[in-house]
Amino acid sequence: MRQSAILLLPLLLLACKKDSKEPDTKQAAVHVKIGHHPKFSKGCITVEAHGGTGETERAEFKESQFDSNDPVLNVAVFRKADWARDVEITVKVFEKGCAEEQLVDERKRTFSFASAGRQEWLLEDLHTADEDGDGFVPPGGPMNRGTDCDDLREAAYLGAPELCNGLDDNCDGQMETGVVNRVWYQDGDRDGFGLDGPGTEACDPPSEHHVEVTGDCNDERADIHPNAVEACNGSDDNCDNRVDELFTEGQGALGTACTEFCNGTYACNDAQTGTVCVGTPPTPLYADADGDGEGEKDSAPVGGLCPGETPPEMMATNALDCDDADRDTNTQGTEVCDGLDNDCDGQVDEQMSCGSLMKVADTVLEGGDWRTVAVHPSGYPVWVAGLDGKLAVKMTATSAFVSHGGDTTTRCGPAQNSLDWHAAWVNPNNGYVVVAGEDGWVGEHNGGSCFASQLNLNGGSDYFSGVVGIGDPIQIFVVSSLGHLHEWTAQTTHHDSPGRYWGLHALGPNALYAVGSTEASSPLTPVVNLYTRTPPDTSWGTPAVHILQGTAGYNGGLRAVWAADATLIYAVGDGGLVVKGSGQSRDWERELPPSGPAVDYVSVAAPPGTMNAYVIGNVADAGRLQRLTPNGWAKAPAFATGEPSVQLRDIAVTSTSNFWIVGDDGNVYHFPEPAPSTQP
Repeated sequence: MRQSAILLLPLLLLACKKDSKEPDTKQAAVHVKIGHHPKFSKGCITVEAHGGTGETERAEFKESQFDSNDPVLNVAVFRKADWARDVEITVKVFEKGCAEEQLVDERKRTFSFASAGRQEWLLEDLHTADEDGDGFVPPGGPMNRGTDCDDLREAAYLGAPELCNGLDDNCDGQMETGVVNRVWYQDGDRDGFGLDGPGTEACDPPSEHHVEVTGDCNDERADIHPNAVEACNGSDDNCDNRVDELFTEGQGALGTACTEFCNGTYACNDAQTGTVCVGTPPTPLYADADGDGEGEKDSAPVGGLCPGETPPEMMATNALDCDDADRDTNTQGTEVCDGLDNDCDGQVDEQMSCGSLMKVADTVLEGGDWRTVAVHPSGYPVWVAGLDGKLAVKMTATSAFVSHGGDTTTRCGPAQNSLDWHAAWVNPNNGYVVVAGEDGWVGEHNGGSCFASQLNLNGGSDYFSGVVGIGDPIQIFVVSSLGHLHEWTAQTTHHDSPGRYWGLHALGPNALYAVGSTEASSPLTPVVNLYTRTPPDTSWGTPAVHILQGTAGYNGGLRAVWAADATLIYAVGDGGLVVKGSGQSRDWERELPPSGPAVDYVSVAAPPGTMNAYVIGNVADAGRLQRLTPNGWAKAPAFATGEPSVQLRDIAVTSTSNFWIVGDDGNVYHFPEPAPSTQP
């Protein structure tokens, strides 16, 4: 078998002769080093050699004969015996096979073996570029040949199948000439989803408003598409053929009833993230404690009223009332002279010039520690009495106070007496005053003289603490700090109490209320005792002890009592204690005091014909005037110069337009008292 003259190395080592004789055929060889691209694995390289008249030798190298790790093809060419001394070697490079039409580069060189033996030919710049390894090379090299139009894509070469990818895959200079396998859908709102439908088949989008994804159920709104989050808005946002499906179940489900509004139902909120109750807003309702049709001013609503509904009792559809504890005070009220803003216009007794609650300036009153005041129902005379025998009277509105103290000839009691008077009552029939106080002394003064006597109290430091007259003819009753009830005219002692009495008032001619405490020293338990008689019997029975609800554990006594009428009786005392009841029940209830420091109440009186009580008391050495109605604590007339800085002791009221208050250190207040004249 004939052996080829062209072989891949490694071969026998070729040694050069050391003399100048022509080498023999075993020594005459050329080592051809053919450099190729590392990815030229699918190409073809041929080596041809001939020497004159001899037969040309040709060898092909392809596929597995290329090593990407050593991009040099080592080929040995041996001179054949029948060749001439000179040998021509031709190296050809082909893409994707060894066909002549696939030739991309060719190099020739002649080697002389006249004297030389082994020789070497290094080819480093052959055009074998094939970056994508598809076997095709791009145009280039000395011959400027090659068919690969995109040497970075393995799928692009001459004769490759054309794809719908916007590229020239078969290197014919055109795009998209293959089979169409893409469908485009109209995407007018640019949300990335096209309208449902047959679409348009094309390799490239027909326009910038076409996409390959379908499923959009509304191509006019970019916020509606299959990937959208369903909102509460009456639309199918995520194109699942359901509307607001996230908001149709559970609490607050769309369309279900709600109570925040009249005929309310749940609907989508403005943010479209949930539901909210919608309907006709109810008319706000406000608490109307006094039942005058107006709620307390600036108060918060406590309910709502739907169209066609009737307001509940003690509720109003406005908040206009400036005093919701007084049913005579509201925006429809009539202004009267009482030291109050009756019509809620922010003014008190406007356009009346009736005076104000002021301290009375009178030298007779100066320095007196006044303990009690009594007024005739007509308004005059006014009697005040106090410690150290102090007693004075103002007979008319224009007259000054006249002293009938213990140091005057018109005194009550012994000459130069310093008796402490603690209680006073004016006879409505004649204007005479009955005063009672220290050591059992009681006196009646007619404005000119006094008849006085002393009852035996059987106590060293006890005194009469309350006095009242009832019946016709008048009977005078007094109570003592020993807990005794006395009738002065008969000078007999009626029933005793185990504790103390501090206040007394009558309900008609046959009922007497005495209040105090059941003990003489702390801890004290408040008590209300009712003495009654049944005509024609004139004797008084054993007092009925009333049950005071809400006073368990309370330490203190009741200091004053006033029967407004048979249905409402007030009693007040230490530490803000107020109880109220009626003549029909022995069960009384406690009225909680207003907010603020606890007031030690000392006196109470209700204007005739009203159910409103004027209450005075003290916080330490500062006097207070408060007003209580059946509906709660109402606003009281204000002292013109601020609350007194001394303790107050008693109040007498003939009407809301006329009342007197007395206290320590010469303080006597009157409403309405005209301002002092500034004229010289």
